[in-house]
Parts: sequence; C-alpha cells; structure tokens
Amino acid sequence: MHHLHLPALRSDDALGFLAALGVLELTTATLPTPARLHWQGPAVPAILTTDQPLTIDTLTDLLTTHLPPPPPRPTKKKTPTPDTNQPPITPWDPFPHAAGLLTGKRDPTGPNDPLRTPVDTTHATLRQLAQQERETDSDLPRWFAALTNPLAFETKTAKADQGNALPDDSAGPTAVRRTPITPLIAAAGQMTLVSLVETAVKECHRDPEQIRSALTGWRRVNGYASANLDHRSLGDAHTNPEGEAYQRGAPGPTWLALHALATFRLTATGRSQAATSWDTTNARPALRWPAWTPPLTATAVTVLLEHPAVRATDPAQRRNATMLTNLGVTALYEATRTQRNSSDGPLAPSTHLWP
Repeated sequence: MHHLHLPALRSDDALGFLAALGVLELTTATLPTPARLHWQGPAVPAILTTDQPLTIDTLTDLLTTHLPPPPPRPTKKKTPTPDTNQPPITPWDPFPHAAGLLTGKRDPTGPNDPLRTPVDTTHATLRQLAQQERETDSDLPRWFAALTNPLAFETKTAKADQGNALPDDSAGPTAVRRTPITPLIAAAGQMTLVSLVETAVKECHRDPEQIRSALTGWRRVNGYASANLDHRSLGDAHTNPEGEAYQRGAPGPTWLALHALATFRLTATGRSQAATSWDTTNARPALRWPAWTPPLTATAVTVLLEHPAVRATDPAQRRNATMLTNLGVTALYEATRTQRNSSDGPLAPSTHLWP
C-alpha cells in the first residue's frame, strides 16, 4: 500500500476534515480498490492510502476528472422552435458524482431548491432510486438520503411563482410539508445547496490551481463564501478598511468538502432531524469529528463517526475513553454553528474535546 500526505487537510480543522473525506469519496469512486484515510495523531495532515502510488499531481488529476465542465453561458437569443426529432438537451449538472440529483425540476410554489420537495414526492423518488440500486447497484439512493431527509419534514407555505395562481387560490396560501436538506449545510438567505455547488465549480474553473491547492495550501478568493463551512472565509467589518464585512473563502477545499456529505447519514424523529456527527444536545448545533490512526475505508469512516463513544456527551468518561483508544481515535473535535443576524453562519473555530 502507498501513503500520500495531504498537508492542507488537517484533522483539527472542520473544512480540512470534510475536504479529506471528499478526497476519500472521489478516489474510492475512481480506483479499483477502495482508498483509505487516516491521521498519525491529533492536529496533523491527512494521509491517503491507496493500492497504487499517487503524488499530489496525479491525485489532483484524478480529482479533477470529477469536476464538471464550466456551466454554459446564458444566451439572449430567441429560443428556437423545438425539434421533436432531436433528443432532449441534457441540463448542465454541477454535481455529476451524484448525477441528476441537483438538476431536478423546481416546484414553482415551493422553495428555490429542487431537493426541498413535498414529502410524498421525496418518498416516491427514494423508492425509484432504491429500485435502481437493486437493478444496477446505483449509488444515488445513498446520496439522495444524505442530501435530503425523507424521515423529516418542514411545514412551508406554498407561494405563487411567476404569476401562477396557487391551487385553491380562493382559500389562500396552502401549507405544504417538505423535506429539509442536510443540516450540515447552512443555506442562509437565497443560498441553496445547488447554488453552493455551482459556485464552487465556477471558482475552481476560474482558478485551475484550486484543486491542487486544496491539498497543499488553500488559495482564498475575495467575494467567495465557503458554503458556511469555514469561519475564516468571513471577515469582520473592523478588519476591512472599507468598514464592511466581507467573504474570502477557499473554493478548492469547499468543492471537495461537498463530496463528503454522503458520509453523514440523516435520521429524524418527527420534525427534529439529525445527522451523523451533527450534535444537537447543546444550545447551538455543532459538527463533531474524530482523528484516527488506522487507515479506514469510506464505509468504515461512517461506522466510526456513528460509534456511541464518538457521539457521547462525555467522551472523557472512563468507558468512553477506553473505547475511543481501542478504536484508534487520537482526538475529538467540535465546531459549533455560528449565527449571523437572523440566519445560520459558518462553522466556528474547532474546539479540542478529548483527550
């Protein structure tokens, strides 16, 4: 087996940890033998283990194969009359690793996000994808259930869109139960999971060094928000000569981190949803993650993240500490979700929980 150190993906950083999981996801999908990931202690760079030798350059090339082409430029030309003899045009997909999940048709009376569909629609889609999994070993059900939560619902008021009247217009707005997206993503304001992925893809094309620098040393871009996964992307007004808050995120590691979402399975009880590694026991929800020394596959990582000792309220308790040590865990970290005005903000700096 061959080991490759990834200097910029440290175990004590939330975005670095998520980006390392994204590297594991994409390399596992590409190589014939599953890749493995580990750290040689707390607060150190990630190590990727593969059955064939990789360098930073060859790994960059491998990861770049998953980057979709740039989105087509909008045209102002008049739309031609459709030719029924021509095959339909495939829409541009910003996330081909989970092909088609982010390009669904948006409900005109719902949120501006194709994943926030009515509960019945979500369940029907999941049944259809599960059938594909049985027939073709498709990975889409895993991704669908990690991006949107079919076990939970949010009651949203339907709205008119582009002048279309709501159903039963005379009765006023209708409350609709829709499925929420993963809580690991804080899509504040007009942001959606789709727009976050699209923006990361565009920035990676704008700077061809972004993916390589995600592994070695992040390149920050003025005006780019790192999907609320990185506290350092948000600059306070008092640090800006112009007196305004600003964004300076790193698109490369953010794009990789978005590919880690399938690692975190979603659960729920009624209206309260939860996710692997997402701690809701405190006043503010937080991402909790371990650093470990045994090289683990993507499947084994999910199992470790869901272990009771990793999720324990008191990891220092003797029984929990013994289990963590036996599992090869060297440290536990946590990053709380900050608040900005009336919306969720980026993950805060990490806190060392154990030992």
